[in-house]
Amino acid sequence: MPVLTATPLAGNDRADPLIVLPSLGGSHEDWRAAAQRLGARWRVFAVDLPGHGASPVATEPFTVVDLAQAVLDIVDLLDVDDFGVVGTSFGGAVAQELALAEPEGLVFTGVVCSAPRMGDPESWRERAATVRRNGTGTLVSTLVERWFSPGFATAHPTVVGRVLAGVAATDDESYALCCEALGAWDATERIGGLRVPVVAVRGEHDPVATPEAMRPLLAAKGVVERIIPGVRHQAAVEAPDLVARALLAPRA
Repeated sequence: MPVLTATPLAGNDRADPLIVLPSLGGSHEDWRAAAQRLGARWRVFAVDLPGHGASPVATEPFTVVDLAQAVLDIVDLLDVDDFGVVGTSFGGAVAQELALAEPEGLVFTGVVCSAPRMGDPESWRERAATVRRNGTGTLVSTLVERWFSPGFATAHPTVVGRVLAGVAATDDESYALCCEALGAWDATERIGGLRVPVVAVRGEHDPVATPEAMRPLLAAKGVVERIIPGVRHQAAVEAPDLVARALLAPRA
């Protein structure tokens, strides 16, 4: 079972905790700006994926379900009655698994730029092999266009540079194991059985979590879609205030 690390980002000790999870290759820093607004309602903790950010490296295979349980282990340590969870991309896969599991105390779920199936198994196996062979640094050049809208990197070079440096700093084997876990994960047939409310946040120009990819989630009962205009896959980095506002908005 992987061990994950939670980093407190915002909020006060009297508020219910909100667990936020970044994307594959991301870290808790990707949620820091959005957390400042989310902290008005929640005590925000960012939980890094294995070998990412503050979390220990992984050496054994794991599943998305294992990661969901690791998040629940963190919640247990917080010793609270109610909590929420929000995830971007891979983190959104974990959030969907938690929503499907309906653990006691889960009162809010947000899925950001994620879908019930992310890509196909073969492409994830190929990426895992590439990272084991050449390292995560070789991925950086391909991510800017997929993750950020045109002009964002030019307007915010420090932000983009920090995100890409985080990708390159991610442990190679942990990243590869994450790829394999995501390639093996497919909640398409189960997601229609959701029985808890979910806020699904979509980037208007996201080439990964497209409307087609997200359709099974968006069609599930109790799911509310919110669209962030002008952004791509890293919506919480590109438009942290808009993403936080979408997550905090009343459902009606």
